[in-house]
Amino acid sequence: MNSQELCCAATEDDSLSNSKWKSIKRTAAYSLAAGAANVGLSSDVEAAPVYSGIQNIAIGQLGAQDLNLDGDAYNDVLLKNYVFGGNYQGATVNYAPGQLVGFNAGLNYVSALSIGDPIDGTTVGPSFTGSMAYGNNANSQFDSVTDAYIGLSFPINAVNHFGWVRVDVDNAAGTFLIKDWAYEAEPGVGIAAGQIPEPSTLGLLAAGALGLTAMRRRSQPNA
Repeated sequence: MNSQELCCAATEDDSLSNSKWKSIKRTAAYSLAAGAANVGLSSDVEAAPVYSGIQNIAIGQLGAQDLNLDGDAYNDVLLKNYVFGGNYQGATVNYAPGQLVGFNAGLNYVSALSIGDPIDGTTVGPSFTGSMAYGNNANSQFDSVTDAYIGLSFPINAVNHFGWVRVDVDNAAGTFLIKDWAYEAEPGVGIAAGQIPEPSTLGLLAAGALGLTAMRRRSQPNA
């Protein structure tokens, strides 16, 4: 969208009172601020993460849950709560070239990320699948966690996007709760674990305008 330039010309007139002139200047300032907020908002929205909102999806034992992170026709990641010789939780990114943030220690494992940890092309890998928790395996990082993050990449139109899924896992009890998730809408742009869209400048401007209106009403003399 082409940016538009606001031009204001005002000629002082003897019949225009000082109070009216101040009012015009305030109105022009509000218009300029609103225009600037709209320009900033459009660029922020393009780069902001897309957030699911709180979901709280419980995966029962012997079950699994596919997640469609971006709402298209394809499920992006499968989270598993299986039982074979013991309770097992794991994750698989469904389509190449997607991968999990993880590590290899003889087998592939998913890393339990903390809020703020980076998820990008330097941290995903080495695999699209991995174990989260299994019995007394010392390499498992999701044995008993609250608000741990799974980091991943997944393709949209064959191009990788980065995202996270926040989970609670209790391996001994066999419980697995998916709390929420987010992904970066811009392909190839990293995201931090737990990152969600920030409040828009326009929303803050609107809140400020409401506050100004309330102040004006309070300052008006009673009729």
